[in-house]
Amino acid sequence: MKFDVATFTSFWLMTFLCCALVTTALSRMFAQVAAFRFWAIGFYLLAASAACFALHLSWPNPLLLVATATLALQSRILIWVGTRELFGLDAPWGRGLAVTAGFCVLYSGALTLKAPLIVRALLFVAFFLPFRVATLVEVFRRRRPQMGAGRTMVLVGSAIATLNTFVPLVLVLLNHDNTTLLIGDPRKTSLLFAVLFAGDLILASGLIVLAAKLMLVERDMLAIIERGTIARRAESRRLRALRDLHPHPHPHAGSAAPAADEPTPRRESLQQTV
Repeated sequence: MKFDVATFTSFWLMTFLCCALVTTALSRMFAQVAAFRFWAIGFYLLAASAACFALHLSWPNPLLLVATATLALQSRILIWVGTRELFGLDAPWGRGLAVTAGFCVLYSGALTLKAPLIVRALLFVAFFLPFRVATLVEVFRRRRPQMGAGRTMVLVGSAIATLNTFVPLVLVLLNHDNTTLLIGDPRKTSLLFAVLFAGDLILASGLIVLAAKLMLVERDMLAIIERGTIARRAESRRLRALRDLHPHPHPHAGSAAPAADEPTPRRESLQQTV
């Protein structure tokens, strides 16, 4: 079964726009999870990238190619940043903006100077591959047993997205001149495009499932801590109540001081002598 580029671009646009709306709603419901905000922006940018590419099909313009590639790269960076934020790590989104600006300048120069396709393919590999691999590594090195299905989905989706990075270079090396180096797929797509599209869809769904699973785990941990705190407070109150009911005598209470008019043994002996 084959689909043309316009059909797949429409699927891409609608799917990631839905993902962006879902993560936006989740970011409002769970404001403490900053990862949802990064992912929502990333999915919006990915949908905008698909829209720029769809516009380029009917209005060929190098600026639309630059916008498509730049937005796609920034969305990948934000997905990686959100994944780090989910695990409580530093989110270097400022450095991601600098990397995106550098890619935009280099890619614009390559289009302006009409550089060979292999140069553009190498640019994609050099800039897209590190962040796709970084997302894969961030999830792979977490050995938490509670991550379950979400972790598996992210690993599968990230692995497919990582392989997708090499597709433009492979197509150029195979002398396929009818390639588009935007998302690494041929003009007339078939099962290859479907697999690559499914990879990003699995990745997006896995991130949402992973975040939900981690939130459930944290909620259970907080509930256990809260129950332990309540139990310790109840035990402390019980012990204080017991001390109030049965006060302990003062250690010097039983040894009263001798009365002042009570003669000491030495004084009694003096009186007898007199």
